[in-house]
Order: sequence, then structure tokens, then C-alpha cells
Amino acid sequence: MDLLDKTLEEFVELFQGSSTYFGCSAPTGNKNSKGKAEFKHWVEPKPMTKDHWVQHLKGEAYYGSVPIRDDNTCSWGVIDVDRYNIRHQDVISVIRKRKYPLVPFRSKSNGLHLILFIKGVVEASSMRKKLIEIASDLGINDTTTDIFPAQDEVDLTPDDWDEKRKGNFVNLPYQKANIPTRVAMDDECQSIKIEDLYKFVTKFRLTPEEFKKIKIFQDDETKDYPPCVVNFMKNKVQKGEGRNDAMFNVAVLAKKINPDPVMYQEWTRDMMDKVCSEKLHPKELQNIFKGVENKEYAYKCKTSIARMHCVSSECIRRKLGIGANEALPEVGKLIKVNSYPEPYWILPIQGKSIRLSTKQLYQQQLLGEQLLNYDIVWRPLKPTKRDPDPYRDWLDELIQNKQDMEGFDAGEESSDVFNSRMSRFLEDVEDTTEFDQIDSGNIWRDETEMRFKLETFRAFMKKMSYNWNEKECTRFLEQGGAKPKAKFKGLQSRHWVVVLPKQSEHKNKDVKFTKAKAAWEDN
Repeated sequence: MDLLDKTLEEFVELFQGSSTYFGCSAPTGNKNSKGKAEFKHWVEPKPMTKDHWVQHLKGEAYYGSVPIRDDNTCSWGVIDVDRYNIRHQDVISVIRKRKYPLVPFRSKSNGLHLILFIKGVVEASSMRKKLIEIASDLGINDTTTDIFPAQDEVDLTPDDWDEKRKGNFVNLPYQKANIPTRVAMDDECQSIKIEDLYKFVTKFRLTPEEFKKIKIFQDDETKDYPPCVVNFMKNKVQKGEGRNDAMFNVAVLAKKINPDPVMYQEWTRDMMDKVCSEKLHPKELQNIFKGVENKEYAYKCKTSIARMHCVSSECIRRKLGIGANEALPEVGKLIKVNSYPEPYWILPIQGKSIRLSTKQLYQQQLLGEQLLNYDIVWRPLKPTKRDPDPYRDWLDELIQNKQDMEGFDAGEESSDVFNSRMSRFLEDVEDTTEFDQIDSGNIWRDETEMRFKLETFRAFMKKMSYNWNEKECTRFLEQGGAKPKAKFKGLQSRHWVVVLPKQSEHKNKDVKFTKAKAAWEDN
């Protein structure tokens, strides 16, 4: 295949992602139970080159791009529908009817990749939110569907690959571009040739300003319903998927519409045919009604079936959506970092890891203020008759299930901590006698001192599970007597220097470090 430079440049422009990582796939030579070839997948910690793009399009390799960039923005996002029996034409027709600017691609397994392209970049978190809302409206936001970018933020510190922190990759289309299996389709499901792809995409590609104006279609009948119930109606909950939990939310909605028991129970029964593939047993339905009889009934937002179809940001705004205390965002496991001289906390929330002091975590107002710095709106948990202190209950649950992580031992003297950490640093990081090698992550060392880059020390601490930022690393080094320097022996390089005691042996675990005096001066 002769690939024109213009076509290659256009393709790269459309699918450019992370400059730090890209994905690779290769056939294993084995086949699965369905007779399809099995593939192994891995990630290369380096940027894609022109050769990589060419190899992919020529069919010489299988590559994937990580949509989220190093600055947590993206220029494209994907609704990945992994349903083999999905009717492409039906989905495309709805997309065009709703006026969603999505470009459909046939996946290798005959599923769908619905891609939204941006001329420029938008925040990855904004792209994810919008694609989730669109997928929900299309009735395809379930376990067979993935959203890319898969993260709001990435952590690019130099340690082992972890796609949950670094970003998931998406298999690129047009592998072997002259006879591709992954290919864009027009409104009639006809394949788009790669040389015509850029022109076709241009019809749907949005500026960041146009992206912000995308409107999610709302049916007049269901526009006030919580998105989970709307999606139950579009997909029908199958037996074994959580029909009881789904119908509980339907019953809560019914009671919000009309609190009269006769009326809301009748409405719930009528909805069962629309929501469930098979009806519940009358006794199961009666148990649901008993559950919503409580005056402070609420939607079950944390069940697996509800979370599968949840769009909380939209639900909050809907007339019959979640109330104040139900608007609590999903959080991960709270982490306590036992840092010196006092601990701090990491709260994973809405795809972000928020650092909190003990005071900020303890006081709801201070928590809300800190979250707002990260563009997360906290809606205060309000006391009710049933729960007079819901925030304390929520916090207690977090504390009970917290994970402890060592920063440096709060009970030790800072000098002892410094000695211990720096000794381990010498053990674990390769040393060199060439000063310019410290830019490559090495420690320069002689009999009297060691010199290193701040990012090298931070990477070491990260490897040791001490999740310190630059400010924390700097404070630790300064407290131990280390000094920052801008040059050494005529070479310009910002680095840190630590004096070693006399007669210390190379990489001796028992080495003791002393605070600097005159010896801190450069040679």
C-alpha cells in the first residue's frame, strides 16, 4: 500500500493522544471457544513515531492510542459498544435524529466505536461526562459499553504501568488500511476509505466552544425521570441483572409522582413490563412497596444495576431525580498517609485524588471548599430525623475502611527518618561517576557526597508507596540537611546534594547522614 503523506498526517491529527504511552496488540496463535484469534496486549512507555503509524496502516502491526493526554485533555473520545448483534443502522439513525456529532466506526468484532472529534482539546473529564450522557440517552450505557478516555486524570510518574492511572488505550482503526476491518461508516453503513476519512470527519468535528453546546435529547414523557430509570426502560433489565433493585427505583419514582399508595403501586406494576424482561413475583413486588413506605425513602444509587446506568450530574438537575443527600458523589477507598510531622489524607472522588488535611476531612464545609478547588461541587449532607448526623456517619464508614500508607513514620525523629530513607535511596538507585548521568535518573556519588535530581528522589519514594508531591519531597530533603544546587563543576543542572559521613561504604545500609555545614559548598 502506498500511503500518501497527507493522508498519514490527517490520520495522526485525528487520533493523536498521549505522548508518553501507546498500546500494542499481537495475535497469540491461539483461538478462543468461538474460534476467534486471541490477542495479547501491552503498553509501550514511549511516544508513537511516524514508523509506528505507518506500520499500523500497512497492516504490519496492531497499535492503539491513549486518548487522554499528559495534561488531562483530549481531542477525541469513544463510546465503545461491544455488542456483536447490534444493528449499526438503527444506532446511526438515532444518532442523526438526535443530532449527535458522532462518527461511527465498525469495530473488529462488528461492534461499534462512536467517536466524538474535537478540533483542539477539551478536558478529559468533560469528554467523559458528555459521552456517558449520550450513551445513556441512546440506551447503550451498560456493561457492554466502555467510555474513553477512561480516566479524568492521569498519573505519569515513572513507575510500572497501571492503566487505571496512566490511561487505557483504544485500538486504532484502519489497521491494514486498504482492506480494513475497523473502518468509519456513513449514514447508510457504507465504509469510508481512509483517504476520505478526514473530509468525512470534518463534517462532525467540533470546536471546544461547539462541544460545550451539545444538548442531550430529552423525551417529554421521561425528561424529569432519573437517568437510571430511563435507561432501564430503553434496555430492559434481564433476569439476574438486578430486577428487584431496578424496580425499587421505579417504585420510588412512582411515589414521587403520586404518593397515594394505590396510585403509585398501580403505576409501578404498569411500568414493570417496560423495565423488566420478565415480571417479578407478586411477593417480591410487595416487599419493594414495603421498602418505599418509609417517609424518607430514597433511590438506591449504589446498586450494580443503578451504577451501570447512572448519570448523577444529570440526575441532580431533574425534577424527579435524586435529592440533596442522595447526590453524594462516588468515592474510592480513603488513604491515610502517615507523613512527618503530621498525617494527611487522599480521597479518590469523581476520578480525581484529592489531598486533605485532617481538619479539612473532619469539617464538611472545609471539605467542600477543598473539592471546589478541583472543580467538584460538594452538596452538604443534611440532618434528617432518620439520620441526625449523616456526614459523620459517612466519614465513619470511610475511616473504618481506610488504607494506611507510610509517608515517613510520624513517631520517629526526623533525622532518623532522613537517614533511613536516604540509605535505602542509595541501595535502590544506580550510582554513577559521570555527573551528566543524573539527568537519566542516576545518583552521582563520591566518598563525601551524593547528588541527584528531585524527580529521581520522588520516583523512588513513589516506588516505595510514599505518594509525595514535589513540595513534600523538598521539605523532607531540607529538613534532613540537603541543599539545592544549580550547577556542579561548571555544568548547569538543578539538583540536590547530600553530604555523606566519612568512611561510609558504598550502599551500606547502616550509613548515617549528617546535616551540612561548610561541606555543602560546591567544588
